[in-house]
Parts: sequence; C-alpha cells; structure tokens
Amino acid sequence: MRNYIKSKKSLEKGNFITHSAISIIVKDDILFDLDMTDLEKVIDLFPKSITRNVDYIIFGDFDFLNKLNYNASYKDGAIYVSNRQDNNLDVLDDIVHEIGHSVEDNYYSNIYGDNEIEKEFIKKRMILKKEFDKEGISIPDEAMYNPEYNQNLDLFFSQEIGYPRMTAIVQGIFYSPYAATSLREYFANGFEAYYYHKDIYLQRVSPVLFNKLESLEELFNESWNRKEWRPNNCKGVHQN
Repeated sequence: MRNYIKSKKSLEKGNFITHSAISIIVKDDILFDLDMTDLEKVIDLFPKSITRNVDYIIFGDFDFLNKLNYNASYKDGAIYVSNRQDNNLDVLDDIVHEIGHSVEDNYYSNIYGDNEIEKEFIKKRMILKKEFDKEGISIPDEAMYNPEYNQNLDLFFSQEIGYPRMTAIVQGIFYSPYAATSLREYFANGFEAYYYHKDIYLQRVSPVLFNKLESLEELFNESWNRKEWRPNNCKGVHQN
C-alpha cells in the first residue's frame, strides 16, 4: 500500500507537465482524483502521427464548456477538459474522444471524402427513426437526415429520452447513444472504441466506420515512416 501511494502522481492546480510532446496544464483545482500515470498511459496509446495536432491538454473551469454542458472539447491544437468529472474513466475516455476530433481535422478528406461513413450513419439514423416510431417518439425526418451537429437533437437524446432508454433503443444500430448525435460524433465515438476500448463490437455494428479506422491506422504508420509527422518536419501545426 505504501509503495502504491508513493507511485501516485495526482494533478494539482499550477501543474505544467510535458509528456510525449504534449503540454499538460492544470489551470484550476481538479475536483476529482486523476492519476497522472493513468493519463500518461492513455497518451502513450497513440503514435506521434496521431497526436501531432494536440499541443496541450488543459484542465480547468471553462465558460464555453459549462454553457454547452460539455466535459471536454478540442480546439486549435488544445484539448480543454472540465475540472468537474464523475470519475477517472470518464475523463480519460473524453480525452481519447477529443484526440479523435483532432485526427478528424487532420484527415478530413481521407475520412469523409468518399461519403461512405456518412451513408452508413444516415442509414443507421433511418433505422433508429423506425425504432423511435415504435416507441412513440416523434422526430422530424429532416432532423434525422441531417448529419451535422444539432444541439436541440443532442439535448433531446440525452435529456428528453435519456441515455438509459437510448442505450436500449440503439442496441445493434449504434455503438453507443452518443454515436447517434452527429456524423462527427459518430466518428469520434468509433475512434474511442477502436483505440481505447478495443471493442470488437464496433466492427459488428459499424463495419464501414471500422474499416475506415483500419485504413487510417495504415496511413498513420506510412506517414510516420516517411517522417512526414516527425517533430523536426512539422511546421505551422498550431493555428490560432
């Protein structure tokens, strides 16, 4: 027990730590217990070719996260993480999700250029709408056909229907309720499942998305081997 306590490295306000070329900043008191070792393990899941667009992970009390009721968000090379979380599993999962969004920004045309993921997503939305109809839940067709993020639809899924009920309804259609929110969340949710949870269920429920992630993995490795993503070759990575 004594050795375990000594090995824990809890993050505290004022910390500025660099791990694997990512600066970790604690702006405000973290109102949960996050072990730095656990965060390092998550970062180390990814080769530099994946995280090269993430310069910072910043923990704090951010108005824009509070207003949107987000736990985390990726923007301009930084992952902003709320200092209020339920537990370590949630915050680490959120960070992987936002790394997925950073990859999405870097490889947007590779991910969406052939429209295959969007087709799979919309097809699933239509199946989901039929399930909603069976449950007596009415959602306009135009909302379900639109792959872009819609905050009203997000709140309807999470608060009006509720994720416990949504979990049962989306079973066999989406990997999780949040994957049904928008096309970009569909990708980031699948990215979590592929890299963090390593869940084979993703391949069964979203084969097109899974195959796209497999092809991206090959692209990441090829890019790194060609030294395209090495630190000395990176210019203009962070755009404010």
